[in-house]
Formats: sequence, C-alpha cells, structure tokens
Amino acid sequence: MNLLGVLARAGGSGSAVIAIDGKPPKTFAVGSVVDEGLVLHSVGVRKAMLAPSASAPVTQTLEMPAAVGK
Repeated sequence: MNLLGVLARAGGSGSAVIAIDGKPPKTFAVGSVVDEGLVLHSVGVRKAMLAPSASAPVTQTLEMPAAVGK
C-alpha cells in the first residue's frame, strides 16, 4: 500500500490517494473503506492513518516519501 497524496482539511476531514497491490491509485475520503478490514481513519501532513473501523484505534500509518530537493 502506497500513499501518493493527501488533502487534509480543518476539522479532521480530508482524503488520501492510495495505491494498493500495484493497482491504479484511488482517492479515499476519511471514513471510507480502503481495503478489506481497513478504513481511512484520518489524514495529516504527508500521512494517512488506517484502522479497522472509523471508531477503532489507528493500526497502520502510511507516510509519503520525503520531498526531494529542488
């Protein structure tokens, strides 16, 4: 699972662009099912947190690669 982009909004809403198992990336809103047994729990700066449900504790954090210098 690879995190390709994040849109974090005030109030905890937002979305993440995630590629799963080499498939084309998809955009997932906070609260939506990402993969079997995982929902997008929350997003932050350059990261997305996943959990078994929206009310469960975070079990996995995806982070974007560090930005390369200009």
